[in-house]
Amino acid sequence: MIKHIFLDMDNTLLNSQGRISYQTTKFLREIKIPITLVSARAPMEMDFAIRNLALRNAQVSFNGGLIFEKKQSEKAKIFSLPLECTDTYKLLKLVTVDYPQVSVSWYTRNTWYARKIDKGTLYESELTGFHPELIDNISVEVLKSEPVYKIMIISFANETLKNIAEKINELSLNICAKFSGHNYLEITSSNATKNNAIAYIQSSKDLKKSELAAFGDGQNDIEMFKSVGTPIAMKNASSEVKEYAKFITLSNDEDGIIHGIKNYIL
Repeated sequence: MIKHIFLDMDNTLLNSQGRISYQTTKFLREIKIPITLVSARAPMEMDFAIRNLALRNAQVSFNGGLIFEKKQSEKAKIFSLPLECTDTYKLLKLVTVDYPQVSVSWYTRNTWYARKIDKGTLYESELTGFHPELIDNISVEVLKSEPVYKIMIISFANETLKNIAEKINELSLNICAKFSGHNYLEITSSNATKNNAIAYIQSSKDLKKSELAAFGDGQNDIEMFKSVGTPIAMKNASSEVKEYAKFITLSNDEDGIIHGIKNYIL
């Protein structure tokens, strides 16, 4: 019996318009199984989903960098693992100097920062409804003022992202760089991973692996799939992700969450 469900957000729970369908919202509010969102998004970008689904238990943001619970209007921090300040500075300098054509921005717990408004930040703003606060001068002192949980690199040239990932990995920093969809490379602390976040919640609830299920579509969901007994990939997931799934459900535009829970969980 499945006792806890973990849901990726973008291209999994959310449809192509970045919304949760009425049917999926109604269905998830009515089932009795606890749900945890496990997302690369910042907490503020998850608020609408937590509110719409009336979620009360722990939620995971920044790919596992921050675990929190919604307490009335506040978000109570349960677990926190930001990037190291020096690593953040090196990475931002590398990307802005060597790859000025890509969009690079970074997140603290409550704020999205960028050096400029560009195609990437406009694309992200359209998806989330949020806008970055602009900081032109990146310095260690500025980065020390607030812990940074995620660096987000957006490029619409897939080969460019692959080149950046290779160069970043050569630096041997205390980081984890994962592709999220075709246009995103997201960087968190090396231990800020979805599987570690699931392990934390699993231990706190005294659950077995066989009692856990997860839905996802991206490369950053593969480790999550390895951590649960019932991994379910969306039809719109890449072939690589589907290899790690036990079941394939319908796409995020076809209420795939409903189909997956009805056919493979309940």
